[in-house]
Amino acid sequence: MSNETKIIGGIGGLATLVLLIGGVFLLSGNDAKQQQKENKPFIGQKIADMGTGLHVKRGAEHEPYNSNPPTSGPHWGDGVAGAGIHDNVVPDELLVHSLEHGAAILWYKADLPKEQVETLKTIFAEASGKKIMVPRKNLDVPVALTSWNYLLKLKTIDAKKIKEFIETNNDRAPEKAPI
Repeated sequence: MSNETKIIGGIGGLATLVLLIGGVFLLSGNDAKQQQKENKPFIGQKIADMGTGLHVKRGAEHEPYNSNPPTSGPHWGDGVAGAGIHDNVVPDELLVHSLEHGAAILWYKADLPKEQVETLKTIFAEASGKKIMVPRKNLDVPVALTSWNYLLKLKTIDAKKIKEFIETNNDRAPEKAPI
């Protein structure tokens, strides 16, 4: 084996070692970040768990939710609401399935003035995590936030509380799956 072959092999081995160590370091940093998040207390009022995996067929009757907006309970098993901003009302059964997968949902009164909705969109965009924003017709406050078994109702738009709820409560649900 020539010296040139040994040098190339050594460089390749060193590069592999650096990649492995870097990958382990990156993964351990993410695990530490997730552990730190999970050690933080949830934000909002704890709502009794109506159960997970309560799949119902689309259009089928089911027991009423124990909060408005819902935080757990019956949901369609064949879809989720999808992350991001929704400009139209989305069925509760899709949103609850997204909650089960770790979504934090920012709900706003469907008739909220347009400038307030735009303010909420800006706040929503600045928050990180698994999140959904959606209007709700029968909301009894201007803004509410939900995650699995937690509800925070706001009488005014509070950017700090909204962002803190989303970033603290998202991805802390029974299932780790797309929302």
